[in-house]
Amino acid sequence: MTVSLGGGSNVLTLAKDMNNAQIPGLRLYSPSEITKFQCEQLGLNILALNDNMPKFDLAFDGCDSIDQNFNALKSGGGIHLFEKIAAENAKEYILLLPKERFKETLNPTISLCIEIIPNCLNNLMKKIPQGYTAKIRLSQSVASFAHSPLGNLLIDIYPNNSWSDIEQLNDFLLKQNGVISSSYFKNLVTSIITENNNEAIEIKKG
Repeated sequence: MTVSLGGGSNVLTLAKDMNNAQIPGLRLYSPSEITKFQCEQLGLNILALNDNMPKFDLAFDGCDSIDQNFNALKSGGGIHLFEKIAAENAKEYILLLPKERFKETLNPTISLCIEIIPNCLNNLMKKIPQGYTAKIRLSQSVASFAHSPLGNLLIDIYPNNSWSDIEQLNDFLLKQNGVISSSYFKNLVTSIITENNNEAIEIKKG
């Protein structure tokens, strides 16, 4: 099988279990530099995504919020462009998450994150519609802005009330000059694995 492993602690736990299981014939890829490094530390042979990327049998990832229609926000990591590439090339795209992140509607405290070319930042900030707050993401380790793996800026956008209009906002932003990708994953997730009474359960879309 060919499997993609995204980012986050739950995916790392899965990687540890895969390593312990010694599954023969398993080819692993990852859109995350951190996951790739951690898997290599475990002794797993894991490949980076490139132009010759195969179709995946399974792609595993985490998320910050997901609604009842399986639309997800994957904003925290800032690598959503590459995670979407993996999702689009997977037969099954499975999210691993705590049950509190699976709600009827998306959590308004989780941002819609936009990756944008730095030269286009000022124009984009002027076009943020009323009812939303936009912030340039700061680095957690150094006194600078956070950057994507491609060197672009990350903009976190929050609603004043709810994410009821997230599809319209997402479509509008993706049409703006310099916007590369967003953290809104629509019609990509096929199932989630969460827990109930300390047991893992899979919930399939539909």
